[in-house]
Amino acid sequence: MREEIVLEALCVAHSEVVANLHQRAFDENWSAKEFQNLITMPASFGFLALKGALPVGFVLCQGDDVEAEIITIASDPACERRGIGTILLQCVLKQTQRLFLEVAEDNIKAINFYEKQDFQTIGKRPRYYNRGSGNHCDALVMQKEVS
Repeated sequence: MREEIVLEALCVAHSEVVANLHQRAFDENWSAKEFQNLITMPASFGFLALKGALPVGFVLCQGDDVEAEIITIASDPACERRGIGTILLQCVLKQTQRLFLEVAEDNIKAINFYEKQDFQTIGKRPRYYNRGSGNHCDALVMQKEVS
């Protein structure tokens, strides 16, 4: 029997766990202290996905019931393509009417995921992501209106 994914409201106690998940999912690493600061910002909210006792993903947002932005979302690379990102995103979409995010223009896998979730590209931020050695990548700004 497959273990069900359970979501917990993200809190400061999860800072170390989400920093570890973020490090496994992205090149740019954020420390537990940075996550602690982000989680405690006004209007921040998010969810930690657990499979049994194992943390397998998270989403961190800032906003309210009208408009919110995903600050970061990640799933454990060992658990990709198992619906964790979709579960997290659907939970966030229940919290707001309009959701924004930024995604690296070269992150085709993520762009395809967001487009399948009916996000639309509405803009671009030139040279937004630092790729090291002086290289940069544009960010696409995407949004989804919740009906």
